Amino acid sequence: MGDFILYHKDRLPETKIRAALSALAAQGSEKAILAAHDSYVIHFFPKQLSPVQNFITDNHGNFCGSSGSLIYKGRMGGEALKNLLDDFTPDHYKPEDFSGIFTVIIRKGDRLYLLTDPMGGNRVYENEGKSFWSSSFLATAKASDRLSPNKQAIYEYAFQETTYGTDTVFKEVNCLDALKNFEFTPDGPVANSKNLIFDFQPSPTAQNDLVQETAQMLRQIVMPISQRFGDRITTALSGGYDSRLMLALLQDSGSSPHVYVYGPDDSPDVTVARTIARGENFPLDHVNKAAHPIPTAETYPDIIRDNFHALDGLPGETIFDFGANMATRRNRAGDGYMVFNGGGGEIFRNFFYLPDKSFTITDLINCFYCRYTTTICGQEFNETNYRDSLHDKIKTALEASSDKLTRGQIEYAYPAFRLRYWTARDNNNNTRLGSYLTPFVSYQMIRKALTIPLEYKNHGGFQADLIKAISPRLAAYPSDYGYAFDDQIPGKTRFKNILNYYRPTCLRRYSYAIQHRMRDLTLPATLESIFREGTPHMSPYFKIDKIRDVALLGRVYTLEYLFNHFGI
Repeated sequence: MGDFILYHKDRLPETKIRAALSALAAQGSEKAILAAHDSYVIHFFPKQLSPVQNFITDNHGNFCGSSGSLIYKGRMGGEALKNLLDDFTPDHYKPEDFSGIFTVIIRKGDRLYLLTDPMGGNRVYENEGKSFWSSSFLATAKASDRLSPNKQAIYEYAFQETTYGTDTVFKEVNCLDALKNFEFTPDGPVANSKNLIFDFQPSPTAQNDLVQETAQMLRQIVMPISQRFGDRITTALSGGYDSRLMLALLQDSGSSPHVYVYGPDDSPDVTVARTIARGENFPLDHVNKAAHPIPTAETYPDIIRDNFHALDGLPGETIFDFGANMATRRNRAGDGYMVFNGGGGEIFRNFFYLPDKSFTITDLINCFYCRYTTTICGQEFNETNYRDSLHDKIKTALEASSDKLTRGQIEYAYPAFRLRYWTARDNNNNTRLGSYLTPFVSYQMIRKALTIPLEYKNHGGFQADLIKAISPRLAAYPSDYGYAFDDQIPGKTRFKNILNYYRPTCLRRYSYAIQHRMRDLTLPATLESIFREGTPHMSPYFKIDKIRDVALLGRVYTLEYLFNHFGI
């Protein structure tokens, strides 16, 4: 299934229902399957380009519908829905039975439940009146009585490309808690635990044995998808670890996927991908987005409008491109293809570039969540409040009992905070089009990755060993790191990494501000043509003329466009 809405018909005016449905139609979601339970009504919309079976019923009035890409006990589609409906009891939820990115709504035994994937990679939005829930942020905003700015979330989106915890940029629109499943009672949703259990102790298993165990787990995750879709899988290939590992797994499973690469002709990603494609004799689809035709002044607003609706208002990459983004997404998702994305492969590497010792939440914020400088912030910005809120959200996501984190908890912060909220903003946008998965982001795989000793992950060594174990041929090709994945990691690379590992977090806090000061930026004429009246909504939050980061500027203008759209 693509999008869904669930609402309480006695608490939500018909005008709001129509407004939400209109927003979904603008996003391309129409012709829903309707289901009901007591006063709750559910609309299950088909995927827009590659529909799959997403709804089943039984002879007892029970039903099961899914949004996203559900895998249950290695099954997909109608078989997965039937097995889940047969098996499901709220008191015996087992997160290890699930993978994929999904929201499932189940009516069984005259009770109604909403489940999301164990790691919470599929966002569910909720209006302030707790009478409407949806996979669509824009539809939920339309189903709200009023909208007002959420200062913290505005800064999070601008600085970090997403919002964290249950916040959105509107105070009246929130996300359901990604750590919980829910039962919808006559009084509203009641949260239940997902029974997630993680072990942060490094495994005593020898490195080679741990590589083989991890490789086998990855094979078990990919194989059922490969068996279902065969060669109708599309995946990227770049010069890095994640896409190479993904291609190795797909070929190992017997699939000959459609492989693509993005970038200019002379980019390292394209050079590496072409070398591999020639050596392995498979076709490579090279797309240079920068060469996409430049629209006329008359057609450009229509492209921006399409981006805005298709990407649910606030994509991390902004809505201001010339149409290449949505063109490539739609092309990948069509014709019944499953889209594989290598996001999350960093669970096999030292993502935060930190040494093997404990750190505080403040250290983590300094290390990775300080992509801002106060020189561009307007009168509404309070740095202490901004950091305190991030601190609390990280602590909640990690379910930490202390501000001091073990090194294992720092590793968990990558999937539990970075991945959960950074990728979730885009997962919904991709799964509404067709079948889409990030296979590395699964409960089982993350549990395993957290036990890999950090010394194995350093310098990308463990992930290189995984590629070698699955496909020695693919590992032998060069990478954009300057060496092949079956080579010894050069000493100069190790030395550079070690310098980064031990760079004090208190200094990392200022890295972005220094880089920003050294940049120069001229406002693109395309933005000036869209915002002839300036930026009245965002000016209290940002000093627009001081921004030197084009991506950040694009997100600020995306916020302005969103607030204009809703007339706030």
